[in-house]
Amino acid sequence: MRFFILPSLLFYYFSFIVVVMGERFLYEPNAPDYKASFASQSLFDKLAPDSSLSTFMDVLTQEKDIFELLNNTNNQHNQQFTVFCPVNSAFRNELDVYTRAHLEEFLKNHIVPNNKIDPEALKHIHSPLKTLLPGQTIKVKHHLLSQKTILNEHAMVDTKHSVQAVNGIAYKIDHLLRPAK
Repeated sequence: MRFFILPSLLFYYFSFIVVVMGERFLYEPNAPDYKASFASQSLFDKLAPDSSLSTFMDVLTQEKDIFELLNNTNNQHNQQFTVFCPVNSAFRNELDVYTRAHLEEFLKNHIVPNNKIDPEALKHIHSPLKTLLPGQTIKVKHHLLSQKTILNEHAMVDTKHSVQAVNGIAYKIDHLLRPAK
């Protein structure tokens, strides 16, 4: 009986030491130190720690090609993206069978290629933004009175907390952007 208790106690003791005394590694131990100011971070790197985007990040990691676009720090071709990331509550309230079956299209409809649109510029856009999904656009409207930027007449953009990275900029939005069928 002691034999089984002792290893479990040691496990909890060492787990306590690791959690309290050191940092827990969520990724590879040999990964670059992103706390260093000289490290280039991708949009994926910057968005991954945000718990309010965990569902979006989960969907993103399921689509290899799009994941690689947003996780690219080798920006030789100067590819810049503007990404509109739905928060978890948007997925809870609006995710449907169609979206689950078409994740790549869904993601492409939230990404504007070849354009890093800063918050101030986003307020002044009057023409629709072309997305990575061929034939699809995002309509942008900034309301001067409320100082809110709305996409496709229903998704509010959080322009105060944009996320800048080496390969673009990302914004949280409160609704999913659906491709026109």
